[in-house]
Amino acid sequence: MKLVVKREPLVNALTAASAVAPIRSVRPNLKNALFTANPDGNLEVQATDLEVGLRYKLQAESVKDPVSLCLPCQTLSGLLKECNEDVVSLETEGAKGIFTVGRDRFEVLGQESSDFPEIPDIGEGSVVTVTAADLAAMIDRTLFAAAREQGRYAINGVYIQVREKLLEMVATDGRRLAYCKKKLKGPGELEEGVIVPIKMMQETRRLCEQVTDNKKDVEIAVRGRSILVRGGQMTLSSVLVEGIFPKYQQVIPKDIEKEITFKREALLQALRKAAYLTSDETRTVSMVFKPGTCLIEARSPDKGVASVTAEVEYAGDEMTVAFNPQYVQDCLKVLTADNVRLEMKDANRPGLLREGNEYLYVLMPVNPKD
Repeated sequence: MKLVVKREPLVNALTAASAVAPIRSVRPNLKNALFTANPDGNLEVQATDLEVGLRYKLQAESVKDPVSLCLPCQTLSGLLKECNEDVVSLETEGAKGIFTVGRDRFEVLGQESSDFPEIPDIGEGSVVTVTAADLAAMIDRTLFAAAREQGRYAINGVYIQVREKLLEMVATDGRRLAYCKKKLKGPGELEEGVIVPIKMMQETRRLCEQVTDNKKDVEIAVRGRSILVRGGQMTLSSVLVEGIFPKYQQVIPKDIEKEITFKREALLQALRKAAYLTSDETRTVSMVFKPGTCLIEARSPDKGVASVTAEVEYAGDEMTVAFNPQYVQDCLKVLTADNVRLEMKDANRPGLLREGNEYLYVLMPVNPKD
């Protein structure tokens, strides 16, 4: 195989492949990227950890004797980042890749491609389309709430559903729940809903960054028990999480009696201050709401006591509720509005943070004595 390819797109492909390929594996070839040259002038770079798969297509020139070869993606990614030239020449000799960059020459040992796993492509069939910017924002607003603990299965991922041109994403770890929706312009349905693994969502977020114009569409498709996402030159695939996602609609509070409106940045800063003096065991702050103010208190026998005041819009009776400050901060960090509204029935029921009519975040209160 002989070909010429631009260095920067190749580095982008290898960086994406390095994020997918495992650092350690009982199957050595999984640590490599599969290079495949096609007679039509394309170079495709593939990588997988058997959960998430990547196909990245590049435009190549002067393609001769197209073959496939597995080469170490992390080594090549780091090496080519150190080069300054715009063009890379690649030639193969057996299981060796020879890279020429300017006056530099690198002979990189690889492996044959015969045992490299097959990675699905999106192929033909129905797809759901959403802009890269909208998809990235939805992932940012939900993924952080997904359960990370092993063995939680059905909530170790993000639930995605499309119905009536409405894309919905939900994530929960049992203590909080993030819900986001976006109206779609094009057709597409995912009536049953699917649970997408955390790593696939993380790589999809990176895919959105690779799309040069974030107003361009990203395509999402479900094929059997796999989900595929295509944007720009990249296609990702992943097996879906098995299990039944909780009936999240039942968790969202509906009998609201109290509403408090905050300045988002002011509340975020107040919580950061108070969090420094929370107990390592409980990680709890008490929020005392009175008309016009919120007193945020934290105390720890080992660190001390914090009392921070924030202005709010609230006209109800005094109410004290305790939250994990990090859980509140996680939500506030991904929002963009100047004002955020907290809705509650009482101090013992879940709180509901809203931004507009497309995002809500349910947060369970904490018993400070726990």
